[in-house]
Parts: sequence; C-alpha cells; structure tokens
Amino acid sequence: MNDTLLRHWTMLRYVPQHPRKIASAELQQRLAAAGHEISLRSIQRDLNNLSKSFPLTSDGENPQGWSWAPGSPRLGVPALDPQAALAFKLVEAHLQRLLPQSTLDYLAPWFHTASGVLEAQGTGLAAWPEKIRVLSRGLPQRPPAIDPEIQSIVYEGLLQERRIAISYQPPWAEAAKDYVANPLALVIRDGMLYLVCTLWDYQEPRHLLLHRMLSAELRDEPAHRLEGFDLDTHIAQGEFSYPLHPELLQLEAIFSGHAATNVYESPLSEDQAWEALDDDSLRVSAKVHDTYELRAWLLAFGDEVTVLGPESLVAEFAEIAANLADAYLNE
Repeated sequence: MNDTLLRHWTMLRYVPQHPRKIASAELQQRLAAAGHEISLRSIQRDLNNLSKSFPLTSDGENPQGWSWAPGSPRLGVPALDPQAALAFKLVEAHLQRLLPQSTLDYLAPWFHTASGVLEAQGTGLAAWPEKIRVLSRGLPQRPPAIDPEIQSIVYEGLLQERRIAISYQPPWAEAAKDYVANPLALVIRDGMLYLVCTLWDYQEPRHLLLHRMLSAELRDEPAHRLEGFDLDTHIAQGEFSYPLHPELLQLEAIFSGHAATNVYESPLSEDQAWEALDDDSLRVSAKVHDTYELRAWLLAFGDEVTVLGPESLVAEFAEIAANLADAYLNE
C-alpha cells in the first residue's frame, strides 16, 4: 500500500459520523500522530477530492468541519477473523467505562462488524461473550452516574495532556469547590471512576471522583507533568487505600471458617506467614498498609477473625466489640 493511499485510508477512518465533526487542524494532528506529516492545504484538498467518491460532508463554517453524511456506512474492517471479532466484543462488553467516548465512537463500526462475524460462526466462539461475566467481591452496588459530557472532557484532557477546570462537590462540603486539575491517570475501583491528578501547580497527587464533578472545561494550556510519577508505584504504595500512617502495620490474627479459606487462598502480602492450629483455624502474620479498608475487611468476617496485634489495633477492635455489644444487648 503506497503512502498516499495509506494516508487517505487513515484520514477516512478519523472522520466521525454526523452530527460529530472534525476540523482540518485536528485531523492534521491525528495524522501526524499516526506518522503522516502533511500540510493543512493538502488535507483540505484531499478531503474535497475524497468527498467526490465517499459520502463526506462539510458544514461550510470557519474552521470547516467534516463528517460522514447522516446514515452513510463507515469503512469496514477488512478480514476481521473470528478471534479478533471476539476480542472486539469483549472490549465492548467490559471496557465501556474505561474508554474515551471518541474511541467508542471510532470503534462502533468495528463492534457492529464483530457481531456479524460471530453470528456467522458455527463454532463456540459465537456464544463466548454470553459465557463470560466479571464480578467483584462484596455487596453488589450500582455505580454512581457520571455526566457523559464531563467524562468525555476529562478523558480528552488526559489524552491531550491539557488542564481541566473542574467544579467539584466534596462529600463533606456544603458548596462545590473550583479546581484546576492536571490529569495524570484514570483508575476504576469498586465501580468508582477516579481521576488521578495534581491541582494548580502543587506536586501532590490527588484523587477526584468523576461522579462528584458538576462541570468540566478543557483549558487551552498544557497540563503540569509530575516528574517521576508512575501509576503502578502510586497504587502499590497504598494511595487508593488511604493509609492512616505511612509505616506498614505488622498484623497478627487468627482466622477461622470462611475467613481462614480467604486468607489462605489470597494472601495479604508477599511476606505472609501462617500456622495451622488444632481447630482448623490459621494464625496469620503479615505486613499490611494501616488503612480504614483493612479494618473494614477484618470486621466483615465478624467472629471468624481475632486480632492479636499490634496492641493499638487490638484496643480498637475491643472498643468496637464493646460498642456493638452495648448497642445490641441494651436495646
């Protein structure tokens, strides 16, 4: 495939379906990112020529916006085999909340084509998406609603590394707060979608929940980059567990019943050590982050967990047990 044909093919794939549109300048940026350096004048000439053979339409405004005409078919995916079609269907089913809307719009024709490919198969691949489900532990809860326009702006800011002006409603505040965020990453946790960012020119990473954003505006200025930031390191340090203290806690506890099975099959840490006791319970020792999440997890097992150390945690659980006893026995 020669360079001109490949450029035209790429260009046609970047043009969105009506009523969305793309300007020549944005198309130039996307083509450059794909390895095609071309002038604005050449792009405009190519679009005018391509519109003679394809159902492309312009809005006649300045700057001119281009789109596929209403109801027109998009370019298909050549030779989409069943394995690739299955991958597209799984992406459609499980990654909707993680992908930018622009990416979902771009992939929509591929999702449609993938459905047709799988439906035409006589093998087990066609039914595979109906045989896969992803569940999380704990009580199932519906994720909070996120304004799709706000989500799109946040994703765009992250993709383009641009600052975002955000009106944000913290749970403890009566009024919304205005922030200027430098997007660093997105994290989905227990159905909640977080923007990892810095605010203004500060260096400390913060977490903003997208469903608490009341408005968002993409600013025409580059986001401040946090030197040395690594998302995996940030998560591994327990930042999404919101540690009460920076030091790790040496947990000592006896687990029985379902709790023993849980901690045996899914260790708390790499250094976890355990000893089997005569009553089929386990005495477990592990270094863990000192968090509210740890307390909630231990309490969820009820009397199947007895905390032995450290002393400060034993005192906390003794007080909780006393308060529960007082609440239930004195009703």
